[in-house]
Amino acid sequence: MYKKKLRKHLEGIFSSSELEQWFDPLDIRPEPEKGLLHIAFPHMFFRRRFMDHVGRIFEQALLSFEGTLRAHYGENTPDSAFAPRFEPDGAEPDRDIDNTDARLRRPGTNAARSGKNAAAESAPAEEYFLPEHYTFDNFLFNSKNELPVTTARETSELVSAGNHPRYNPFVVYGPSGSGKSHLLGAMARALQQNGCNVFYGNIMTFPALLETAPGSCPASRNACIFLDDAQRIASSSNIRDALVALMDIHLSSHKLLAFSFDRHPAGCRELGRPLLSRITSGLVVELKRPDLDIRLSYAEKRSSALKLDLNKEQLLDLANKNADIRSLDGYFSRLAAYTAVSSKNGSPAPAREAYATLTLKETSNARLTPELIIAVVAEHFSVDAGELIGKRRDGKLSQARYIAVFLCRELLRLKLVTLGNIFGKRNHTSVLYAVRSIAKRCLIDNDTNKLVEELKHTCLSRC
Repeated sequence: MYKKKLRKHLEGIFSSSELEQWFDPLDIRPEPEKGLLHIAFPHMFFRRRFMDHVGRIFEQALLSFEGTLRAHYGENTPDSAFAPRFEPDGAEPDRDIDNTDARLRRPGTNAARSGKNAAAESAPAEEYFLPEHYTFDNFLFNSKNELPVTTARETSELVSAGNHPRYNPFVVYGPSGSGKSHLLGAMARALQQNGCNVFYGNIMTFPALLETAPGSCPASRNACIFLDDAQRIASSSNIRDALVALMDIHLSSHKLLAFSFDRHPAGCRELGRPLLSRITSGLVVELKRPDLDIRLSYAEKRSSALKLDLNKEQLLDLANKNADIRSLDGYFSRLAAYTAVSSKNGSPAPAREAYATLTLKETSNARLTPELIIAVVAEHFSVDAGELIGKRRDGKLSQARYIAVFLCRELLRLKLVTLGNIFGKRNHTSVLYAVRSIAKRCLIDNDTNKLVEELKHTCLSRC
């Protein structure tokens, strides 16, 4: 009975298919007199996957479901065997809004299609945080970026056809907002759609591939690896050393490696000579910021997709004001939100009117900032703004923090790493979990959706 109630509670966070994979096989026995919830696993491999992928989310969900019980796991294998091995040097694991269900095995991945039991696998090589729009067809470019885009597409086609990559590793570098993540993701998706085993991630998700020694990990030997923001590897010597060994395996077996950097990798001396020499041994290409014509084409595409009906002058003004695709995305998110909460029945062109209003506000030095959003949420929940970016947590404070993170992501389109730094140095996966949690609640809970829309309106009206 207790397990059924707990499962129903978890359905607000996980899909039914995900719960069938990791929750249903558990043996759960509550012991309220000791304040414990005993959890037994089918076998040690199952326990390992549970602890690495959903353990922290489960414990947080248990806290919100039954605050008097804490999880107690079976004693058949030492807990230390499942502790994260590749935390950045000096980093402490976040225990508040932490981890994400995106690390669960998804139906449709190669391992799921093969029908293998999860116990037989070590480190899963699969899609991590790979947005649906990351495709070559959606990547807009002109002659300035023809080399990196063309070689990326050719490399994907070559490997998909079962041939050795001509350039290995494939490295793309460029400033923030130039489209590096999109290009790397397009390569990964093209290979995945052709049945290749793919890992796409960054320093927050990459350690999952290094849970065992690279030489004995079938997933790490066979997967094509796409590592975004690779310059961040410098924060952990353990990851650097493991990646050197993993690259040796891939390069000798002609398995594709692809990296993105925010600058030429030769300038990342902190990575160390062994790793740098391997990374720069392949093709290194620069992806430049998109020109005005590309930004204008993207603005037209986004306006059409969001049904905003902006005129040509407004679109050109947007393309001129925003130097990269990410800032364009942020503006369109604000514009769509403002339009949704301010349009009235019978208004002939609400998007155009909202654009004019936002333009007026932004030229009057009153800008929407994370600080403003945090202040609005703190005021609504009657908490101190400093507590939203602090470490203390309880039911009310955690909900307020989740919503503040979600609004900052929705209205400002800030990167997950940036949001993590704003909200008390939390990690990438913690922020992603908060965003997805509120997004799910908005879909299934009308009160939450109404509250979020009201707070959006308040934030936009004050800037």
